[in-house]
Amino acid sequence: MTTSLPHTHRRRWLMPISLIVPLLIVIGLGVVLIQSNQGQLSSGFAPAFTLQTYDGGSFDLREQRGKVVLINFWASWCGPCRSEAAELNAVWDEFRSREFAMIGVGYLDNERDALGFIAEFGVEYPTGHDNGSLIARAFRTRGVPETYILDREGKIAHVIIAPTSARALRPLIEALLAEGAQP
Repeated sequence: MTTSLPHTHRRRWLMPISLIVPLLIVIGLGVVLIQSNQGQLSSGFAPAFTLQTYDGGSFDLREQRGKVVLINFWASWCGPCRSEAAELNAVWDEFRSREFAMIGVGYLDNERDALGFIAEFGVEYPTGHDNGSLIARAFRTRGVPETYILDREGKIAHVIIAPTSARALRPLIEALLAEGAQP
């Protein structure tokens, strides 16, 4: 003989559950909406990340403390990224021997096309693929190109949401390098 809960008792359990599920869905959608309306990071410490580079190396942002760091989000399919590639190479050539680090973060790209871009434009600075767009999401990147310049402490000092040039970057980097220069 099996006993079952009376129909009215089952209804008492179903009522709270039927209210909780929609409430959880509304809360979840609210969190997603709030996150999607946040702009790119523009201040504070940059999110830590490690990126495997296309040349087989690794770039760990935490290991760059004490250096000025330029992070450039790019993609092979991005026209403006193509126009700034030579400019970024010039910045790398000029500052690489100083307390400066630079990383290109491939955004929504495939390896074959990214490697073709690197070869076509002679990209010399470290660059790698952002698997799962984890780094882009941490920076709340909206598209490419986007460039972040960090001070020696790892704080975001400048954000450029457009193609950039060596001429525009040079004074920003020089000022940050001068801030922490050892006498």
